[in-house]
Amino acid sequence: MELTALLEKKKETIVNEWFEQVIQTYAPDTAMFYQGQKDAFANPVGSTTRHALTRLFNLLLKHNENESPAAIIDPLIRIRAVQNFTPTQAAGFVFFLKPIVRNLYKKNQKKIHFDELLALESRIDMLALTGFDVFMACREKIYSMKTNVERDKIYKAFARAGLIKEVPADEPDPKFI
Repeated sequence: MELTALLEKKKETIVNEWFEQVIQTYAPDTAMFYQGQKDAFANPVGSTTRHALTRLFNLLLKHNENESPAAIIDPLIRIRAVQNFTPTQAAGFVFFLKPIVRNLYKKNQKKIHFDELLALESRIDMLALTGFDVFMACREKIYSMKTNVERDKIYKAFARAGLIKEVPADEPDPKFI
């Protein structure tokens, strides 16, 4: 039996265990809510997390190779980027899958080639790096938005104080005359 077939057979169990570990990165009361609330509208973070993990697992099994890893991991990383997670905390959840798969490998070691495990772990590593890239892009966007808000506040304060003079586009700038 190859590793992919075994992972496919145990997919629901693996994704559930992965989900449980990811949810434990939140505060205990928040984690209990995310685990217990099944309604996607009442619990969008839990729902998005479960859905993204399922899609990521399918990607690792090469079921949806046409999809971009960044597009799949983006919703989950985007949530974590606004929740004040560090980059390691935000994207590190991908690595939680490794021990889960290793335990499965240990139980079925005689049936699975070690090379298959190494190849899967390499794909997990690449997925984590993609997560870091997505996280950094999200944080750059957040900081850009904060900078724009602050710049606009200062501009409006100066305008209210009469410290800004608008120069019409067709009028030459007096300092260049």
